[in-house]
Amino acid sequence: MAEHIAVDQDLIIAHAARVRQVAADVAVARDAASATNMSGGAFGVMCAFLVAPASLVAQVTGATITAAERLVERSATEIRGVADDMAAFEQDVVDALRGLEGQVGR
Repeated sequence: MAEHIAVDQDLIIAHAARVRQVAADVAVARDAASATNMSGGAFGVMCAFLVAPASLVAQVTGATITAAERLVERSATEIRGVADDMAAFEQDVVDALRGLEGQVGR
């Protein structure tokens, strides 16, 4: 059993930054998917019957990717919040112990 628990706030914040980068990468994927133009060119002429269903699928896919991006972004925010909450709790404990030290020293 561990004798103490150590929380590295900087490590948690760095992890939140990496998660935020994943959200940015998902946004790049979303932008790339939305840039597809199937109605123009030879594909649009030869496969006109596929354009409407494919566009619908592309819209649903774009919405799903956007939802995933928002979820990952919220996860990064929550991870950062955990780090901030732990730091605030640690400071509260330190302040309480210093208060006790002051009372014991009297």
